[in-house]
Amino acid sequence: MIALSADVGGTKVAVAIVTEQDGVIAKAQQPTDLSGPDAVVEQIVTLGARLLDGQAAGAVGVCVPAVLERGSDRVLWAPNLPGWENADLKGMLASRLNAPVTLAYDGHAAALGEYWLGPGRGYQNMAAIVIGTGIGAGFIVDGRLWEGRDRLAGAIGWFPIHGPDGLEHWEQLASGPAIAERAKRLIAEGRVSSLQGHDFSARDVFQAARQNDPLACQVVEEAAEWIGQGVSAVISFANPQIVVLGGSIGQQGDLLLPGVQRAVQRWAQPYSARDLPIVCSSLGEEANLLGAAFAAFQSANA
Repeated sequence: MIALSADVGGTKVAVAIVTEQDGVIAKAQQPTDLSGPDAVVEQIVTLGARLLDGQAAGAVGVCVPAVLERGSDRVLWAPNLPGWENADLKGMLASRLNAPVTLAYDGHAAALGEYWLGPGRGYQNMAAIVIGTGIGAGFIVDGRLWEGRDRLAGAIGWFPIHGPDGLEHWEQLASGPAIAERAKRLIAEGRVSSLQGHDFSARDVFQAARQNDPLACQVVEEAAEWIGQGVSAVISFANPQIVVLGGSIGQQGDLLLPGVQRAVQRWAQPYSARDLPIVCSSLGEEANLLGAAFAAFQSANA
């Protein structure tokens, strides 16, 4: 079966053709049209038609950074997508694509992707933590996705973590924007760095750390500790067999994993943390696309 998969975010819309045998076989993306859900539906339909090139999709899977109403799949809350409240994304897409549509919260899609074709394959209990613009997660428990009452299980960016200014939400300390802001704050306090101006991103901070910039190295070391503290809470709570770190920050394993591991050894429940693999995703940005497609395949085959 061929599935059309879409990953809708606050900055980009990615669409892919996915098969059960080969995973992603073609994909395309463009910046998200933030004028509303109708515009994004048009983006998905247009990109999908280009990729399908006359083929028929047997199922459609879409992941969104939103709270979805159980039963109807209407969007209840989407802070990064203005004007999406009460949008019937599922209905709009189904009428345009003439195929059954499955919607998923983006953290859950990432977990399904890692479980299906990523490092989580073969494990029955897995935590997938996505660290990028924000922080979120999905959990596989006894071989099944754990959704929670409101399909929001995994909103771990809200964890309280102690930072330089006291307790803050985890993503206010360890997300991409937070890492860049920490570096800018230290520079504003008079610290010397090869990082210049106010337009650099977390990616630039990591690159500077690889070139042994002292300030960047400090910021990355702090980020690793804060990420490790949050991962420790996840391990102590969920007792997974494996933790997979994804997203643009989570995949900076060469710099982050040693510090994360040290923090886990200090803060996590020791029996749950023993011999626990903590790895970076091998799927990159395709994790959400694969997870959305996997959810669509599951629905179609039910």
